[in-house]
Order: sequence, then structure tokens, then C-alpha cells
Amino acid sequence: MHISNTDPSTENFITVNSSDKMTVLFGPNRPDLLRHEVLGQIFIRTALQYPNKVALLWQNEKITYYQLYQQAMEMAIILYRTRHVGPGSIVGIRLSRSAQLHVTILAVLFTGACYAPFDADAPDERVIAVLADIEATLLLVDSQTSMNHSLAVDIETLKKHTISDHIHLSLNIDPKSIAYIICTSGSTGKPKAIAITHSNICHFIRADNEIMKITKDDIVYQGFSAAFDGFFMETFAAYLVGATLAIPSKSDLLNTDRIHVFLIDHAVTVLSTVPTLLLLINNDPALRLRLINIGGESCPQAVVDRWWKEDRRIINQYGPSETTVAATTSLLYPGEQISIGAPLPNYVCCLLDEETGQPTTASTGELCIRGPGMALGYFRNNSLTKQKFTEYGYRTGDRVTFDQGRIYFHKRIDSQVKIRGFRIELTEIEEELLKLHGDVQSAAVAFLNGQLVAFILGQLNETTMRTELGKRLPRYMIPNRLIHVKGAIPRMASGKIDRKALSALFVDESKKMSTHETRIDIGELIERDFVQRRPRRSLRQERIIILSLS
Repeated sequence: MHISNTDPSTENFITVNSSDKMTVLFGPNRPDLLRHEVLGQIFIRTALQYPNKVALLWQNEKITYYQLYQQAMEMAIILYRTRHVGPGSIVGIRLSRSAQLHVTILAVLFTGACYAPFDADAPDERVIAVLADIEATLLLVDSQTSMNHSLAVDIETLKKHTISDHIHLSLNIDPKSIAYIICTSGSTGKPKAIAITHSNICHFIRADNEIMKITKDDIVYQGFSAAFDGFFMETFAAYLVGATLAIPSKSDLLNTDRIHVFLIDHAVTVLSTVPTLLLLINNDPALRLRLINIGGESCPQAVVDRWWKEDRRIINQYGPSETTVAATTSLLYPGEQISIGAPLPNYVCCLLDEETGQPTTASTGELCIRGPGMALGYFRNNSLTKQKFTEYGYRTGDRVTFDQGRIYFHKRIDSQVKIRGFRIELTEIEEELLKLHGDVQSAAVAFLNGQLVAFILGQLNETTMRTELGKRLPRYMIPNRLIHVKGAIPRMASGKIDRKALSALFVDESKKMSTHETRIDIGELIERDFVQRRPRRSLRQERIIILSLS
């Protein structure tokens, strides 16, 4: 079988040669989901259809679709007239959680520009590096995310401009143009910028809702950071059908008890989240959740057993950002082996030999994905794009098995891991550790027992490590543990880091630790990377939680 290099947004992008053999799974053929449209159009159609429907619930505000459209269009006109933002512009957005974040994203999309989202807590150095790499033209910030940079403009300053003529900004936006650029951890020590087109994301939203079946009567929890592509799954799935987005504040997100109360108080019916959070929230009968959408990391069976109900669906979604949010999906049930399911409509999954990168007829191999969601590639990085985006599709680097039409995930082939939904290249953290001259002669990082663990040869202490790395890396990329090695970092004959040997070192060091130290590390894992500690559990209970996450 040969997969042609034609435009993946067209209906017939698969051609079969009988001389070639490979293991392939096809998603449902749905040409009706392939439309000539852009993100802004999807929102505007819904705003015209349901102008008085509540679009956003933010603190004490209820913002209708018409109000959201009006505010976003006014901001778009201001950006267009005062900052010359339009097709071809690249706008960074680094705003705190608020209704204004949603207004601003829509405004940039209305101008025809592409935007690059940053987490509000992202280190300044990392933001600056990405802005330079993607050659951004503007960075929109607020009072909580302001930074000293020539591109930074406070959103409140822009809002002071008045628009006397409330006109509709009508621009010719190409569906094949870039809608957003999202960054993931890179093996070279700097983030990879992935370019997603309007065609990519618009198709995903429609195809994914064929599975999720969100309607205008739903209240959708908007918990993901704008820098994580799960944000699009939450936000634009709601915009597609006229559902309501319920937006928790940052303080709500940092406490599981408050999340629980928020879900009940706002009568949330659709929750997209990582399994980790579900292990920490009380499954209260008062919850009105009819759909739980899981992604971002492997799902333990305990999560499904705990949360499944007859009138509640649990969906597991898988996909790298390079294939636009998700590419496969599976309904989960208690007592059944967890899979990442089958391809979304119009997607194709095949298996490649892990060594040669060529098609294989085996049932296990490297997962390769092609379809309308396959990104343009890595922004201004042709060499990496050619390496990962092949004639067969995007090489995920994930080892999977195809069995009776389902896909079962095993592990990464390389050193990449996924934590709280964020993809992390361990080598990027290692590169940053080696920049701490004088303190580190050699370094390695491993993901062990649910934690990032740094192994170093040198005098670096844990406090200095966290302080210095915190200036350049997001919190979820800062190791939870630091272990000093003697002699040298273990390596294989190939010269690569021996991560199995690191695992053995970790076990030895863990045996030496006191019970008190173990409790502190587990607490830090939860507190620093996801939520504040709830009332302290026993050591046995804490260990059960960590084992569930690993």
C-alpha cells in the first residue's frame, strides 16, 4: 500500500498498490466533514443562530454569543487598525484565565492572523525564545502576565481605543492558512513550533463531535490551559453547537475541593481532563456529568471503574499535537482493557517498522497517522518536518498494537514522556541542566514512578536546580527529585543514556529514603504540578495514588 502525498484535506488521499503490504486502520469515510471554512466562521454561524444563548460563564458574568461576538469583533478591528494585524501576522497571546482570553483569541482569528498561545505562568525566557523562533509580530499580555519585551502590549491599553463605526471586519482568510502555532518540548533543547491550519482544526472539531455528541444544551468545563491543545477540544466544540463554556478561575483549578464544587454549582455536563485529576475529585452523586473525555496521559483502569455510570459516557482520546489535538478515540467501560480506540472519521493509522521506518505487516510497531488533521509541519523547521512527516503520515514515536480494529498503546520509542497532557522531551531538560556551568558535569533525566527524576554528576543542590530551571522551563518540566551519581552517568554501548540503569539507581535511592521524605516528594508531585494538597492522607494511601499515575 502507498499513501500519496496529495493534500490531506481532500476526500481521496489514500491510493492502494497491491504490491505493497502494510497494517492499516481506516476511520469512517465522512466527506461531509471536510468543509471550506475557518475557525472564525464556525463561531459566527453559531452566534447568528443563537445570539442570546450564554456562551461563557466567568465568575459572576454571563456572556451571550452575541456579546462575545461583538467584543471580539471590536477587538479585531482595533488590532487591525492600530497594530496592522491581519493575514500573515503572528500574534502571541499570554493572558490569565478570564473571559478576556476567549475574546482575544476570537479577535485574532477574525483578523486572519495566526496566534501562538502561552501559558500565563510560562517563564519569560521561554516565551521570548519562542517569540523569536516564530518571528511573532505582537504579544498580548495583561496585568498578571506583563513582561518587558518590545512586542508586549497590554490588552487593557488596546481596549481604550474606541470604535465609532461598528462594522464587520471582512477579510479573505484561506482555510489552508495557519490558525495557530502550538509549542511542545523539543529534543534539541528548544521547543518545537507546530503549525495547525484552519482546515486542520475545523475538521477535527466536526469529526470529534461525531464521537462526543455535544449539543447546545451542554455546559462544558473549560479547564485546560490555552497553551495545551485540549483547549481547542473544549472551547470550539462548544462554539460549534452553541453550548456554554464554564470557566473556573486559577484559584478554583488549584484545589480539588473547589473544582468539585464548581462542577456542581455550574451544572457541568461535559468534562475534558487528564486521568490524574479524576483520581483526586470526589465522584459525587450531585454531579451532572454525562460525558467525561479523557486524554493527555495513559488512563488507569481504576479511573474508569470509579467514574463510569449507565447514563455517563467515558471517552479516551489519543493524538499528538502534530495531528491536531486527537486522532483516535475509544469508549471505555469497567472491566475492559483500555485502548486508544480507532481512528476518527477520515483519519488513517498504519504501522511502521521501528528501525527502518518502513511499512510492516506486523501487529505491533510505530504508529503513523495521516488525515485532514495532519499539521503543515514544524514552523520554519523543514529538516525536522521531513523527518517526522513522511509519505505514510506523521510518525508518532509511539509503540502500539493493532488488535481487532482497536489500537493499544505500549510506550514511547524515544525519550519523550507525557505529563498532565504536556509532551516533554527528557533531552531538553538535560540540555538545560548542562547549562548550569560549574555545578553540573553530566546529567540525565528519567520519568520514574510518576516523577521526573534528575541524575547529575556535580555539586548542584535541589533548591538551586528548581530555581534556575524555573527561569527557563515550565513547572511541569522541572524534576521532582535530584539524585547525585558517582563516577559517571550510566550509558549503553551506543553512547546513549542507559535509562534502565537509571531506574535501578532510583530504586536504590528510594530504599534509602525515610518515610517522611517519601511523603514530602509525593505531596510535591501533586502540589507543584497540578493541584494543592487535600487533607493529608496516610502514607499507604499516597503510595496508591502514585502507583495509579505511573
